[in-house]
Amino acid sequence: MKKILAITLVIVFTLALVAGCTNNNTPSSSSPSQSSSSPSPSNTSPSPANTNQTPESTEADDSFDASRIIAVFTREDGSGTRDAFVSITGVGGDMYEEAVVISETNEILTKVEENEYAISYVSVGSLSDRVKALTIDGVYPSNETIMDGSYKLQRPLLVCVNADSVDDPLVQDFIAFMLSAEGQDIAATRWTKVDLNAESYSTSGLSGTLKVGGSTSVEPLMQALRQAYIVLNPGVEIEISGGGSGAGISESTSGVLDIGMSSRALRDEEKANLTDYDIALDGVAVIVNPANPVEGMTIDQVKVIFTGEVTRWADSN
Repeated sequence: MKKILAITLVIVFTLALVAGCTNNNTPSSSSPSQSSSSPSPSNTSPSPANTNQTPESTEADDSFDASRIIAVFTREDGSGTRDAFVSITGVGGDMYEEAVVISETNEILTKVEENEYAISYVSVGSLSDRVKALTIDGVYPSNETIMDGSYKLQRPLLVCVNADSVDDPLVQDFIAFMLSAEGQDIAATRWTKVDLNAESYSTSGLSGTLKVGGSTSVEPLMQALRQAYIVLNPGVEIEISGGGSGAGISESTSGVLDIGMSSRALRDEEKANLTDYDIALDGVAVIVNPANPVEGMTIDQVKVIFTGEVTRWADSN
């Protein structure tokens, strides 16, 4: 009996050892959740270098619906940018009747930035990565292509003064700074010089206040010129306002402004009352939303969109 009992105890102990080994090699019910919370290196999130190549960016490119109506935005009558644009493209007075009229450069940029199907035009000096500039007849707008004339959509940026202001020493000194080597270097940061051989500016020591206004395309350049000028002439204050080229021309004619800003050449009747000075060259960039796959157009393609002959992106090329 003792022998039988001993054999039985050995068998039970052996079975217990086998069962214990089996449990140690079998995942517990909590193992799957533990594995998912502690991924192996091969299952980690994409590295920063890969996050820029997300499916969303591909889908955004593919999602552009060329059958959609083109949203056309244009500047107001009297705008120098509009005047140059319609003259060079041949749009003339036949602007698309459905085009939305905008009176400020920054608002144009905002409208195009927010609308995937928009098109408009702005000063090259006002471009930013908020929008995309198109090539025109295969040429991208740049200082080099504007200066050599290969980019056709270009115009002068100028200031004008009436007969009473033309001899004012402070007016003439500020204009001299605009046309100096220092002023032209400022122009070259975003626009194109009109004088590659300008002489250096000598500080005048004058004091007083100038009122300058007009073109919103010229305004960013004027703000930069003002900032540099008053550092050299701390006794001078310069007040700058927008309003468009038309306002700059009319208000300098009437004497409301000491200096008017215009982004178009003066007309013959305007020249009878004003003296003008080209301070930079500028291109007119045709702009679209960055999501738009179109990279360039011919001047004729631009014209038929802005006259309303073509109203859908699918028909624009």
